[in-house]
Amino acid sequence: MKGLQEVREKREGTLRLLTQGEITLAHEMFGGAIAYNRVWVHCDSYLPFGLQAQNYGMAPNGELYFRKNLYEEDFSEIAVPTESKHLYIHEMVHVWQHQRGMWVRTRGLFSWASDYTYTLHANKKLKDYAMEQQACIIADYWLWRKHGYNMWLYQRQAVPGRIVNYRGKDNSRNIFLVYQKMVSRALAGRG
Repeated sequence: MKGLQEVREKREGTLRLLTQGEITLAHEMFGGAIAYNRVWVHCDSYLPFGLQAQNYGMAPNGELYFRKNLYEEDFSEIAVPTESKHLYIHEMVHVWQHQRGMWVRTRGLFSWASDYTYTLHANKKLKDYAMEQQACIIADYWLWRKHGYNMWLYQRQAVPGRIVNYRGKDNSRNIFLVYQKMVSRALAGRG
């Protein structure tokens, strides 16, 4: 036993629907833009023969796939690290993209060659960015909204293990307004 809760062994080959906590966590960012009741979470490799890398999540078909070292029984739990929640939001962006008709599976074939880093421009729309950059933008905006500017700035440092992919020169709090406008317009279906 760990504390008062029993520790469950993570076993690949299992799947479940989103928990109520995960729906609430995603709803804070996406509102009603996702059909949450259609999202399955797999503790498994999406790719055959276990070819999905251990340190990557995938959501090519509107479902989430995590290998056991990244999988959580409930990504919304307080004990789950911020980095894991950030990854969950990133993958939920791909669910949102899939449900809106983007060919996530096809585009994802080239994700290994994609640039996940981005700069923000006030005159650009989210759809002007590549698929993985869109997911990074929304996940990084979520981090700022949920944990504040200082956490975003800390996670932005170009150091292994840091999760923010913004590489623009402007570190000011004004960037938040660019995130806010870009993401809210996209989630409302306006770019």
